[in-house]
Amino acid sequence: MFYNLNAEMARKKMTIKALAEKTGIGYESLKNKMSGVTEFKRNEMILIKSEFPNCSLDYLFTADQPVGKEG
Repeated sequence: MFYNLNAEMARKKMTIKALAEKTGIGYESLKNKMSGVTEFKRNEMILIKSEFPNCSLDYLFTADQPVGKEG
């Protein structure tokens, strides 16, 4: 659901499990949030953004699919 976040994770070769460990967010909780089952809290978004300092919150957490991509 969060295509940009997933793309940035792929660039860093980071799994959901690794991101969960780095941020202190529970793995199952993070997995549900990334798939859109539950919503991110603002503090969780900030924790995740700290792992991607060159990216904005808006960029990381846009739920839209990138332009020109189908899926």
